[in-house]
Amino acid sequence: MSRQSARFIALVAAVLALLTVGVTVAHAAAPTDDEKRRAGALYAEGQTLFEQELYAAAIEKFKAAHAIIPHEVNLYNIARAYEKLGAAKECISWYDQYVDFYKKKHGSDPDDIVDVRASVQKCRFLLKPEVQVGSEPFGAKVYIDDREKLLGQTPYTTTLDPGTYTFYLDLNGYAPFKQQVEVRAGEPVKLFFKLEKLQRVGTVHLTSNVRGASIFIDGRNIGLTPYKDAITLDEGKHQFTVQKDDYNPFSEELDVVVNEEHTVASEIYLRDPPMTWKGYVGYTALILGAGGVGFGVFSKTQADKYFKGTDDFNTWETWQNVGYGAGGGLMGVGILLLVLDALDTDIVKSGDAIDEARTAPSVMPILGASPDGGLLGADVRF
Repeated sequence: MSRQSARFIALVAAVLALLTVGVTVAHAAAPTDDEKRRAGALYAEGQTLFEQELYAAAIEKFKAAHAIIPHEVNLYNIARAYEKLGAAKECISWYDQYVDFYKKKHGSDPDDIVDVRASVQKCRFLLKPEVQVGSEPFGAKVYIDDREKLLGQTPYTTTLDPGTYTFYLDLNGYAPFKQQVEVRAGEPVKLFFKLEKLQRVGTVHLTSNVRGASIFIDGRNIGLTPYKDAITLDEGKHQFTVQKDDYNPFSEELDVVVNEEHTVASEIYLRDPPMTWKGYVGYTALILGAGGVGFGVFSKTQADKYFKGTDDFNTWETWQNVGYGAGGGLMGVGILLLVLDALDTDIVKSGDAIDEARTAPSVMPILGASPDGGLLGADVRF
């Protein structure tokens, strides 16, 4: 017979005892037949719901049965249902109540105490371990994994899921601290870090035009842009690097002077910038210009073929000149805009820009023509 089968038989026997004999624990008088029927019915409903994996509903039935006739089998089933739900604190609490109730009633631990302790230990592993972070001196800023998200200052206490985390501590006048820590299930963690004081130092403020770029100082990653905190560094030369995927990196060497403030203005731009409005307008102008030149060729052909020596010849010749002039002008504007677009490399993605980008200027070519002349221009708006 398996352990589960033996336990089930023991539980059924306990229920039968509850229904036939009655329980007097926490009851001044023996339960009435009506109480036995109601408690038994609630218990049976709880068992059915438990077997259907409706654990929350089963808990309510077991609690209701226990309120009528207190019995260890109800406490055990409530704890077991919480264990199935993964509710660690409730699981531990109700298993403890089960053991205490049984010991007071029978004077000894329940027969399944070994299995109960194993279940309690399993539930303890579901709890998020407590993590305490201290430092000397105290008051250091605490970051975990994300350098942009300040969590608090030492002494700092939190709970974390099991896993490996990177802890960052920053305190003005002290060297930034970084350390990886493994948090294990069921094991509280106490961390204490002694920070190294910076003696001869200067202050650096770093600005950037792009958010989310990684900042490196002397090869050490200190966070992401925008970085609003002042950076305290030892005097001497330090290498600043700012980089982000799809962008050309920024690199600059700074000589930090004691007790002076410095500013590093890092600007990075797309490695392969997309076409700007100048490119789109340039191609449009080329197409319109080509159409204008084509119209001039067509007008010349018509004049030479059908109207040579007639009064309409001059009209078609005028249209020819308008087509050549306007088309050539537009093609020249198009080529110029395409060259300017190729030279415009200082571009960032709109979602990455820290400052609000100005509205890009728009250019709309204007072309007009008539037998008496032509008009070539552009509507430029900023």
